[in-house]
Amino acid sequence: LAPGAVNANGSAIPTVSGAYFRHRSRSGLNRVLGSSRTLMSAAGEGTGVSVCYITVPNAEEADKLAGKLVESKLAACVNVIPGVQSVYTWQGKVEKDNELLLMVKTRTELTDKLSIFVKQHHPYDVPEVICTGITAGLPEYLDWVKETTADP
Repeated sequence: LAPGAVNANGSAIPTVSGAYFRHRSRSGLNRVLGSSRTLMSAAGEGTGVSVCYITVPNAEEADKLAGKLVESKLAACVNVIPGVQSVYTWQGKVEKDNELLLMVKTRTELTDKLSIFVKQHHPYDVPEVICTGITAGLPEYLDWVKETTADP
């Protein structure tokens, strides 16, 4: 969409003009991307990118799984979010555990492979793997996710 475009409600759609996105790699290098594209995709269109949520029992497991997902190109980026408390029923008993949450960005076409990979590398018998499509986002970031992950 061109700058000044409006949505179905007549509201202006925000655009990025000369803005940039920085992605800091583990080595501390910055990747800077610039564009004049819109901040969101058109209503009803998918972006081809999904976010998956995975809980893990501790920081060691989080680091191992996050690293394996990125190295295998099943994930472009994994955020490790500490301090999650999960309450759930397991084998007829209510359980309460402190966990970490992995927020994984990947191509939508890779979510099945990602789920299988997690099942094979996760310490839980039934790991939580929940994925949902991203309907809008900074186009440069979404492109980076697609470029960084494996072809389906």
